[in-house]
Amino acid sequence: MASSAVEQVRDANAKLRLLISRTRSSLAGRCNFSAGDVRAIAEPVGSVQPIIDEAATLRTTRPDLDAELETYKQNLREVQVALEQMRVMLMARRAHIESARGHLATLSMWNATLRLTR
Repeated sequence: MASSAVEQVRDANAKLRLLISRTRSSLAGRCNFSAGDVRAIAEPVGSVQPIIDEAATLRTTRPDLDAELETYKQNLREVQVALEQMRVMLMARRAHIESARGHLATLSMWNATLRLTR
C-alpha cells in the first residue's frame, strides 16, 4: 500500500497543479470556470483522504511520501487561495449584473414614460 500511496498522492498533486492552472486561467479571463471544475478539484482531495488518515504511520516508513504530502499541502493552500479569488471575482460579477439589471429597469421605465407622452 505504501508504494501505491506515494503514487496516489503524486497523481493527486499532478491533478491539483493542473486544476490550479485552470483556475488561474479562469481568473485571467482565458477560460470559463464551472461547477464541474469544483467537482474536479474535489476528486483528488477525496482520493488522498484515506492516506492522510494514515499519514503518521506511513510517513515513518516512506520518506518519499513525506515529501509528496508536503507538496500536497502546498497545493491545497494554492487551491484555497485560487478558490477564494474566484469567489471574490464571482461576487463582483454578480454585483455588476445586478447593477446592469437596475439600469435596464430604469431605462425600461423611461421608455414607457416616453411612449405615454407621445
